[in-house]
Amino acid sequence: MADTLADPSVSAEVFSTVAALTVAICEDPWLTGSDQVGADPDWREILIPKGVGIAEYRIDRKNQQVLLPYEQAW
Repeated sequence: MADTLADPSVSAEVFSTVAALTVAICEDPWLTGSDQVGADPDWREILIPKGVGIAEYRIDRKNQQVLLPYEQAW
C-alpha cells in the first residue's frame, strides 16, 4: 500500500481509495470482508475497493500495531 501512496502517477481516485482503506485497517484490523491468510489468524487480506487490488497485512497484538507490508495490484 505504501508503494501506491508514494507513486505520483497514481490517480487521485486510487490514492484516496487506498488511503481510506489504510485508515480503516488501522482503526479495525478485523474489517468485514478481510480474510485470514493460511493458519495465522493475525495475517489478513482484503480486496481494495474499486478493483484496485488486494492488500495483505499483519496484526501485531503484542505491540498493538498493524503492519501493512504487501499489496498486489491487478
